[in-house]
This record gives sequence, C-alpha cells and structure tokens, in this order.
Amino acid sequence: KRIIPFLIGIFWLGLAQAEFWPEAALNESVPSLEAVVGHDHGEKISSPAQLDAYIRALASAAPDRTRLVQYATSWEGRPLSYLVISSEANIARLDTIKAGMQQLADPRNLDSSAASLLVRTLPAVVWLSYGVHGNEISSGDAALVLARHLLASGNPMFQRILEDAIVVIDPAQNPDGRARFVHHYEQHQGIEPAPSSIAAERREAWPNGRTNHYLFDMNRDWFALTQPETQGRIAALLEYYPLVHVDVHEMSTDSTYYFPPAAMPFNPHITDSQKSGLDTVGKVIANTFDRFGFDYFTREVFDALYPGYGDSWPAFHGSLGMTFEMASARGLAGARSDGTVLTYKDGVHRQFVATVGTLNGTVENRRALLNNFLEFRRTAAEDRRVYGFALDRNDPALVHQLAGKLTAQGVEVSVAAEQVRICNEAMPAGSVLVAAAQPAGRLVRTLLDEESPMAEAFLEEQERRRAKGLEVELYDILGWSFPALYGLEVTSCDGTIRGAIDSWQGTPAQTLPNESSLAWLVPWDSRASAEFLTKALRRDVVLHTSTNSFTQANREYPDGTLIIKVRENREDILETLQTLAAETGAEVIATNSSWSDKGSNFGSSNVRRVRPPKIALAWDEPTNSNSTGAMRHVIERQLGYPVTPVRTSDLGRPALDGFDVLILPNGGNYGDALGESGTERLERWVSEGGTLIGVAGAVRYLSATDMLPTKRERAVVETAESDEQEDSAMIEGTIIADQDQYESAIEPLKAAPDRIPGVLMRAAVDPDHWLGAGTRGTVNFMVTGRDVYDPLDLDEGTNVARFESADELLAGGHLWEENRQQWAFKPAVMVRSVGRGQVIGLVGDPAFRGYMNGLDVLTVNAVFRGPAYTNRSFAY
Repeated sequence: KRIIPFLIGIFWLGLAQAEFWPEAALNESVPSLEAVVGHDHGEKISSPAQLDAYIRALASAAPDRTRLVQYATSWEGRPLSYLVISSEANIARLDTIKAGMQQLADPRNLDSSAASLLVRTLPAVVWLSYGVHGNEISSGDAALVLARHLLASGNPMFQRILEDAIVVIDPAQNPDGRARFVHHYEQHQGIEPAPSSIAAERREAWPNGRTNHYLFDMNRDWFALTQPETQGRIAALLEYYPLVHVDVHEMSTDSTYYFPPAAMPFNPHITDSQKSGLDTVGKVIANTFDRFGFDYFTREVFDALYPGYGDSWPAFHGSLGMTFEMASARGLAGARSDGTVLTYKDGVHRQFVATVGTLNGTVENRRALLNNFLEFRRTAAEDRRVYGFALDRNDPALVHQLAGKLTAQGVEVSVAAEQVRICNEAMPAGSVLVAAAQPAGRLVRTLLDEESPMAEAFLEEQERRRAKGLEVELYDILGWSFPALYGLEVTSCDGTIRGAIDSWQGTPAQTLPNESSLAWLVPWDSRASAEFLTKALRRDVVLHTSTNSFTQANREYPDGTLIIKVRENREDILETLQTLAAETGAEVIATNSSWSDKGSNFGSSNVRRVRPPKIALAWDEPTNSNSTGAMRHVIERQLGYPVTPVRTSDLGRPALDGFDVLILPNGGNYGDALGESGTERLERWVSEGGTLIGVAGAVRYLSATDMLPTKRERAVVETAESDEQEDSAMIEGTIIADQDQYESAIEPLKAAPDRIPGVLMRAAVDPDHWLGAGTRGTVNFMVTGRDVYDPLDLDEGTNVARFESADELLAGGHLWEENRQQWAFKPAVMVRSVGRGQVIGLVGDPAFRGYMNGLDVLTVNAVFRGPAYTNRSFAY
C-alpha cells in the first residue's frame, strides 16, 4: 500500500529533474523552491524577496557547503547577496583559497615554486552574476536551479564541479529593477499568460525594469562605480579574483541564445590567451547546448570593447569575462514571429544549461586557466606607461576623486612626497601618480589612455559598411578615458617616476576657515566649490556670486566666486562653513574687507544673490530614462540637493510656477508630449523668469519651437542638385567613369550626419559669460547621435561653448572624418534670454551615465547660479 505512492512520487520527481538536467538525482533534504516560496522553477517569475529567501534556505540546509554574504544594499533598501557553493573541504578552507588567489593576483613577490603549488592546488573560482537588468528575468530563477542542483544532485558531474571549483552565485544584481518588473507583471496578468507582443503584461511602462532606482544601466557602470550595487560588487570580486566571470542577460523574444566568443571589436588590452580561453570554454557550452538541441550563436552583436560591462571589466583583471544572452519571454510566455511561443521556463532551462557548460569547461581547464591568470597579472606589471596629475594644473578635488575611483577597483595609486619628475616634467608634491607597471596595468591603460584603439581591419570594414549605407557594428560608446571624463590634464609617457612617492591614502586634510567679522570667500575654481554651493544652499546659508573676477590681498578671485556675509547669516555660520569645507574639500577664505584692488566690490550689481532654487525634472515619456535618472542622481546624490520629478503631462499645469528651474533631459518628441498648449505654457513660464534647460535630444524641441533660434544641420554634401532639377521628371544626363564617381552619385543629398556612437569632444568656453565660470576654458562632452546645430547669431543669444577645431576636437574615442569636419566650431552650449527668464541648450548630456564629473561646475552654473541671472522674483 505504501510502495505505489512512493514509486509514483519518484516517477514525478524524476520527470521534474529531467526538465533541467537528466539523471540529476536531487536529494530531497535540500528544499525545493516550491517548498520555500510556493511555486516551482519556471512556473512563476520569482520576486527579489523570493530569490533572497531561497538562497538563504539553501544556505541553512547545507551550511557546510555554502557561505552566504550580503555585499551591498540597493537604493530602495533591498539586500544584494552572493552564495558561495563548493565541497565541504573547499568551504572549510575558503579564506585560504581567497588568500591564494590574492597571491596569484600579485605575483611580483611570488617565486615559481610557490606559484606552481598554487596552480596545482587551488580550485577554479567561477562567479555567476544574474539579472543586472531587472526585466531580464529568466536569469534569476536559473540561478536558483543551478544552486539546488549543485547542492542536491548526486550526479558525478556536479560532484566534480564542487571539488574543483568555487561557484559564486549572485542571483539578483538589480533587485530594485526586478521588483519593478515583477510588480508590473503581477498587476497585468490574467488567468493565463498572454503571449501577444502587445499584451500589457509584456509591455512595461516607462521607465521599465531594466534599470535600478536611479534608472542607471548598471551594465555600463563597472568602472564608473556610481551606484552602491556596483561598488559592493567590485569590492567583493576583488576578494576572490575569479578565473571566470559570467554576466547573464536576456535579449529579444525572436532571438535564440548567445554566449562567447564575443564579436569584434575586442579591447586591445584583452590578451590572446583570454580569447583562446573564451573559445575553449565556449566550445564546451556549445557541446552542452547541442546535447539538448538548443539553438545558439556566437561572435555576433555583443563586442568586448567598452570597459564598463560585466564581461569586460573583469577581463582587465585577468578573468575570462563572458556575457550570456537568452531570448526573453518578457513574461511567462512570448509569441515569436514564426508562430511559436517561447516560455519563461524555456529561458530558465537554457540559462541553467549554459552555466553548467561554463562550469564544466572551467574545471576541465582549471590548471590552464590558473596559469593564464598568473601570466596575465605578471605581464601586465611589465608595462612602462606612467601617468601624472599635477595639482597646480588641475582641479585637486577631481584629481582625488579619480584616485579614489581607481583604488576602489584594485589599482595602485601614488602621491608625490616631494617634487618628482615624469616624462621630463616636474610634478609638485601632492601630485597624483599612476604607473601601469602593476598587476592591474591593463585596466590602468584602458581607463587612463585617451583611446583604446580598434583594430585597423575592423575600422576598414566599418568604413566599407558606412559607404554602402549599412549600420556600423559598434555596440556602445567609443570614448571613456577617465582624464577626459574628469576634464583633467594628464602627463603620460613610457618611462619612470623619479623622486619620492607614497601610497595614496585619500583626500588630503582640508584647512578649515577662520573666523571673520565681514565675510568668507569660496573661489569658483573647482568641483569642490560647486558641491559647496549646493550643500550650503540646502543648509540655508545666504550667499552671493560675483559675475566678474576681483583681487584682494594680492590674490585674484575668479568669476563666480562665492561671497558669504556675516551679517546676513545665522550666528553659527562659522561652524556651518567649517563643516561644509570638511565635507566638500572647498577652500573657504576669511576676509575682513569688501574692498577689491581690482574688479567688483561686494556691493556691486555684478554680485548676485544665489537663492536655493526649486528644481523640476521632466519625468516619464518622452524622456530617455537613463538621462533622466543620471541627471537626478548627479544633483541629488553627487551634489546633495533635492530634485522634484514632474511628469511631462503635468508641465503645462499652473503648479509649474512654483519652480525656478526646469530640466528637460535627453529624450524624444517633447512637442507631441506637451502639445501646443503645454508649449505655450512653458514659453510663458520662461518669459516670467524661469530657467529652462534642454539636454541633448531636448534641444531639438527647443529649436523646433524657436525657444532656441538654431536649426539642426544636414550632412555636408560637396555637390547638390538644383531645386529645378529635383522637381523635374527628368534630369541632365551624366557619365559615371569609375567607382568613386558612382559612390558620389548615390550619396543622398538631404541625409542627416552620420550617427556618432559616443565619443568625447572638446569644447572651448566663452570666458566672458557667467555660465562658463570655473570651467578653466575647456570642457569635454560625450556626444552621441547626429544632432549638429548652427551657431546662434549674436543678436539671438550666446554660444557659451563651441566645439574645437577639427584638429583639436577629439578628446577620446574614434570619430568619422566627415563628423570631425562638420562638428568643428559648432555650438555645445547655447543661452538665450526670453523675457525675464532664459533658455539653455546643452548639446551633450553633462550627466551622461553619472561619470562626466568634469562638467559638474557647468551643471551647477546652469541649475544653481543660473536663476541669479534672471529677473524672477523668489518667494519662499
């Protein structure tokens, strides 16, 4: 009577196991997902809380074979944790294994016998990261399937993996985005899944679940480290130095499955041995897919150039960095164009199988991969490139920000203990120095060189495609050099540092302001000054800004210098200023006189009161969510000042009058979103004293409405047909003598300029305009897209910044020659007075991905000092 139900149970258990891996033989002492959260693998989309609950249950069920670590907390307070799984013996000596990988990671003091012993005895650390994009949903549940099979299966294959590998599983890199997706799906689901491509459950509303709370694409943030999720993950990875790091994603429903090798172009600092390793492991994954009859592709679409991905950043530390992409059901079922239906469980299964193939490929090649990792770190330290950032020629606050970013990702940074020399130049004491001669040298080169050049053969192929009107094969931006992002002057060459240096220990101690009977001055010459302003306004400090430079006690104070008067502030103002100086690093100087030897005195009309502005940020369609979130993050989290997101549909309401500044982020058609009445309302708000700031794509809207009297340009064409010929049914005959003439003949006459994937361009700043104060004359913008504008006429406004000449234009990346010629001397920043207010157009996004720190002063000028240059009446 008892044996029949038992056999039936074993039968159904076997069927469930066979769904994911034949002959898995799962031990029931390890709890199933259903036992913990109420549904089985692939039946429902597990929420972040359910993912977290299950890995905690697994850790409790197998404490001798697991270690659970929380490495970060999301903006919305959700935990980010990884689960380490291995054999009992490996977990018992996990700290020893980590120490061994640290030794291999820095082989400068490791002799050959010790290195050989480590290679023979260390297991392979494989780090599996799932769901950095919150709406790429199958990966998180696949992580749970893998964790259970590793802990519950008696299959010899899984046992070998446990013996030869340390498997680290991070099931939810972006719990806030995943929660947003799951909430949307649950709100719209019915009694059965709706696979239609237009079903509400499969079509997320703005901003969708891809991004985190601040709408950052965290698969672009690995070297920028702007988000707490990324910061925690990088710190955790540097404890282990995994041999393999896999970043698991989803793509369009109609696709199949992608795994490495990657597409061209490869970053030049990825080595041949790494490419060979990707081929080797990729073939094992392919064999695993072939066993199940699963379709896949490799070497297409997903390249390995940009260093901010979850596959590329680990590669610069010596890992095999891998991206997986699974066709997404975007729900529990998704209809494909061929009439088939892709299920969520299909995605979970394939993601699981891909990671099993990865683990098998790694353990089969463990020693070779360990040797390759050792050699990568050893040869990286042979690079002779050196970099110097002199504090007397750079913004010290930005130099030290850069040093902090580098050290946080495992780069050794030094500071000059005295005057030193590099590249035949003197660097004063305190200058920040970086030598590529270190195990992380390839990461150093990638982040500090002006360009990571693409292979000539690849560029030639892209030029061929461009000539035929085909899309170029570039996946992301082409310029990301830290010095250019921060607007820093760097001295660099192949050489040595001559002089005494110390390890960088953080920002130098700040001299706090002294007591004053009259006022304090904050020179407007650094990013620290900009942060001081925003934080001082939030603490109700009353302050002014000088439009012109002035001289006191033989010191010249630049345009924009802040003036804080004793009589206008509370009695505890000195204590407040000392706190702000310590927080921001800004220089605050006491003065007991308002007399200036040159320039404006404190009572001049050129000295303007800066009041705490009420800032509105356009939210929702048609804004680009990445741009919107980055702008909010820069102002709120990097500068410490609140922003109010306002839905675009509400911008025409009377409540807009309560705001002093409105920012339109990069986006689509604002004209359609606002309508004619909304645009008229916005124009009236500006004329009454508002400051309207349009960013990147929003400048199209400002141009189309003539709030900025500029127009977008077409591509430059050497010869053009006359209007009479265009309107005629026939044209004059021509002779095409060769291929060059043929290509010229088919060139479109009214095409837009070629799209720019994303390069850094230099722009010269007008020294006589308040908006350029503190920018040191030149700034760099990240330029994407194809919007080139003609300059404003002098009687229509001011071109506060214009792009440099063609020869000086490029600050990082690769630019097509036609673009380089056409963008030269075109406006980067435009300002126009409208009634009592003003309109500011920024052709490049100063908050792009939150890492354009060199543009923070320009942003603060526009958003915070800008209202001081309107005739708006502040009423608070």
